[in-house]
Amino acid sequence: MEENNKVIIFEKKEIIIVLVFVVVLIITSFTLGIRLGKKLAFDASGIRDEDVKAVELKSAVEEDVETSISEDSKLTDDEKLKKLMDESKLRLTNELEKFSQDTAPATETPATEQAPQSSAMAGKYTIQLGSYNTVDEAKQFAEGFTVRGYNPIINEVKIAGKGTWYRVSLGLFNTVEEAKSYIKQEQSLFTGQEHVISEIK
Repeated sequence: MEENNKVIIFEKKEIIIVLVFVVVLIITSFTLGIRLGKKLAFDASGIRDEDVKAVELKSAVEEDVETSISEDSKLTDDEKLKKLMDESKLRLTNELEKFSQDTAPATETPATEQAPQSSAMAGKYTIQLGSYNTVDEAKQFAEGFTVRGYNPIINEVKIAGKGTWYRVSLGLFNTVEEAKSYIKQEQSLFTGQEHVISEIK
């Protein structure tokens, strides 16, 4: 019995052409499959081709930037500068408020410009930071601590032979130890700042 076996031998060129054809076929099928799947998904959702063309999805950041650019292009240089300064001031105010809420110690008095000398404060201790001849100087000095989120106290004190002085201090404490503990806790504030623990009389 005779066997008729025919062996087909391809040349290199033919193998390469077949491989290229298979790769192109795979890519085309994949692309068409994605497009068809997308169209079917939109059809199932009730979204038409016109809707897809009309809607261009952007992130919130892209929309904000685009809005800002279109608004800024209409402004003059002075208006742009004013807007930038206002935004910076608003951000700074918000940061200072947040900072003061985070760092305001519980032992301090409520925000007061000038604490009255009362029997409720008598016998308590405070950390004196400065003493001034005029209330305006005291307020100006105290403002530096208010901006950083603290609530400085301004006490009016009459000193025999020297007249009226205005003392700027921080906190009300029941004992000297509490005041010292607060100084350690807020070490960065008191470093390089003259201060003395004094009793309110």
